[in-house]
Amino acid sequence: FHPSLLYHGEGIDITSAKSSADTALLNVEDNVESRRLASSSMKPFLRFPFPTGAFWTNLVLLPQTSDGKPKPTTESQSSYPIVAYPYSYQWSPLGRLQVSYSASRRKIQPFSIQDAFAPDVSIGSVDNIHSRHVVKYDSLSVTLRYYGEAEETSGKQNSTNLDQLKHWDTYIVQGSPYVTARYYGLRPELTALSDFTDIACVPTMKTEEERLTTEATEPKTSNSTQSNRRRMSIFSQPSSLATTGSSSKKFGVCGISEKSTRQKKIITGVQFVVTSQEGLTWLVFASEPITFEFDQAARRNIKTSEPFQGVIRLALVPSPPSNGSNVTASTKPLNDEELATSSGVKRLIYHAATFPIGGTANWSFRSGSRAPLASSIASGRRRLRDLSSSTKESTIGSITFTFNTMHMSSLESTSTSAQMELLMLSLPHHASSISSAEKILFRPKQFDLFFWCIKGRMVPVVGSSWTYEEKLTSIGFDDETSIDGMQNQGLSLSSMDQSIRDLILQTVDSDLKIKMPVLESGAYGFGKGIARLAQLALIADSVEGANAHVKHATVKNVTTATHQSNDSSITTSQRAYALLEKYLTMWLVGDGGDRRLFYDVDLGGIVSKDGLTNVFSDFGNVRYNDHHFHYGYVLYAAAILGKAKP
Repeated sequence: FHPSLLYHGEGIDITSAKSSADTALLNVEDNVESRRLASSSMKPFLRFPFPTGAFWTNLVLLPQTSDGKPKPTTESQSSYPIVAYPYSYQWSPLGRLQVSYSASRRKIQPFSIQDAFAPDVSIGSVDNIHSRHVVKYDSLSVTLRYYGEAEETSGKQNSTNLDQLKHWDTYIVQGSPYVTARYYGLRPELTALSDFTDIACVPTMKTEEERLTTEATEPKTSNSTQSNRRRMSIFSQPSSLATTGSSSKKFGVCGISEKSTRQKKIITGVQFVVTSQEGLTWLVFASEPITFEFDQAARRNIKTSEPFQGVIRLALVPSPPSNGSNVTASTKPLNDEELATSSGVKRLIYHAATFPIGGTANWSFRSGSRAPLASSIASGRRRLRDLSSSTKESTIGSITFTFNTMHMSSLESTSTSAQMELLMLSLPHHASSISSAEKILFRPKQFDLFFWCIKGRMVPVVGSSWTYEEKLTSIGFDDETSIDGMQNQGLSLSSMDQSIRDLILQTVDSDLKIKMPVLESGAYGFGKGIARLAQLALIADSVEGANAHVKHATVKNVTTATHQSNDSSITTSQRAYALLEKYLTMWLVGDGGDRRLFYDVDLGGIVSKDGLTNVFSDFGNVRYNDHHFHYGYVLYAAAILGKAKP
């Protein structure tokens, strides 16, 4: 992590603080004051609690052996992969960002679907890398930085002298069809999984009408000069998009240098097409003219010899599926004619200059009905849900994705509304709920490329902010409300026969004597036990409430029985709530000073006592595995107790 993210820039001091604390605890056993002083000397790792469930967390986890210990690291050791669809990523101390379009290697088995990681292309620097850091993160992105070697390095590195080093950044943003890197004085380099087959200029884009006209009028002879110096495609703005009011950046001309030889190809420009032996085609965009050198004998690297100051973006051009029902693409890359006429390629070129550097997800709630969605926009073979017939008012949850963007023509300023609209890819289930689908979702004819993720075909979205809506269920504590928020008299406890209600209370009363939560059963075991006790209390409370309702509704001289425990002054629900409060308090606060939960100073989370002594205990609680299960049960129990005893 970059020092700016560490607690007061001193996160490395936590190791010595821990050592001092352990020594104090060994020398003065059971000394409460020593424990307090040792604990207060520790410092958290980050300024904020570590996002243990973030999509990028694997980048900063060391690969481990089967016994839970870190593997010995090597200079070439890559991290675990992370996924920010449509790509997956790894990084390593070598200073490369490995990029995989894992859907191209999908394996469909009877009980699983697997997208295997392989570094289809790596982006990095010719220069040696001194160190690497996570410098920024939010709910939708993570920014990584690679530092070049310093001429003079001595003493402890801090945020000031680190930022003075030459470096390059990459912005990994969920849903971006581009891989983005920004260079600050280092020399960019691309590395193939096996070999690159070529780097060339992007062919001039054509409409279908232009293509047919050209085929009818142009001679079939080739012109080497023209093929080597194709004008970059800045095609007219599609009529489906509103005019932005600002002129787009002119990318100029791409050309092959006269200094090129059979051994080395030298090409200069701002837009390129790179193909690999695996049949993949990548569009490469640069904010400033850049000269790439391609060793046509070795074929492994495409690199620059001069330092670069600007942005480079890569976008895969997925090959068409090999058949209609399989996402596995053919191994044959698109030819020039296919590239020139592809509506998806046009879109990737048109929107390449605007790139996201971060994003947030916000949610809100309202009462009403969902806006009808047009069912004419298809997502692959699936059609968007047609909700035009649903007009009933309910609770609507809205989730809005907002991306912070920059533009290649103004790299020193950020805004949420860049000069050119942002192009992103939405997950299929998001696309089916986007509230303004007609305006920001492309039909397949408008974007003929198929980007796949594990959930299906991704749908292109234009705009730096978009919202999708879902109708929420109305879930209450009692049985009187059904899922649709309407009273269901058929399931009402009040409509049940009195003998059934009495039997329910007898059963609850019996269960309260059979099994209670076990404090020593760990976070998961206790969680299930306390949730069971809470549910028994709620059932008893609901049945007793129904009995009271019936009692008041009947004739005065008719009596209804309310089952009670042996103590006639305490109802079954009251006894259950008393037990619930007792066990929750003992587990959360501690029974006789024996605490079962601890605050993790390093990562800012709550972990179990058993997990601190054994990483495999409590189903990996100390590794932050399944906390939503472990503590979800406890929160459920606490909510029921809070309802009864506000």
